[in-house]
Amino acid sequence: MKIQRIGILGAGRAGTALARVAALSEIDVDIASTRTPQMMKYHLAQYAPQAHPVMAKDLARNAEVIVLMVPQEELDDVDRSMFSRSILIDATNRWHDEPVPAWFEDMLDAGLSSSEVVAARFAPARVVKAFNHISHWDLDADRTTRASGQRALGIASDDAAAAEITADLTTQLGFSPVILPNLKSGLILEPDGPVFNEVLDSAQLKKLMSS
Repeated sequence: MKIQRIGILGAGRAGTALARVAALSEIDVDIASTRTPQMMKYHLAQYAPQAHPVMAKDLARNAEVIVLMVPQEELDDVDRSMFSRSILIDATNRWHDEPVPAWFEDMLDAGLSSSEVVAARFAPARVVKAFNHISHWDLDADRTTRASGQRALGIASDDAAAAEITADLTTQLGFSPVILPNLKSGLILEPDGPVFNEVLDSAQLKKLMSS
């Protein structure tokens, strides 16, 4: 499946990096943040000129997938209903030195992975964990470099169809997708894990997953 349009929630360094690489891959991008589209105009002109600023509530209107790229500490400010049944790619990370909402901490303490917490919070969105274990610098690297290196990116979800669509997007962006069994298995992709920020091909990533 060829992805035509994605939505990005978060216009910081990671969000604008993904917007740039998506645009270079001929994917239309809608992007939203806590600022209005008018307020984002000059920011995007500098950092993601081909992205279309929209209101957050409008991301699900046209985008085939939405990528969540806001700090986890700001998730209280995200409308729980706006994703509906959308494919929601959780590209956030749990940084232990940063505070998170009480509900997030409670679910982590109950044994859920961070993306399982996101899935519980934003149900019935179809949550996929992806794009979290690569830096925004590497995400935005030259496409020829990405293709020659065949860098692998992990994808974890409890929704097999959503995982496959995310894999298609990953391929379009110039990476090699590796699908993990479920959201829980996405723990290997989190900070302090063996995969985080490591440059691995598919075979190397699969080996680490099975060890």
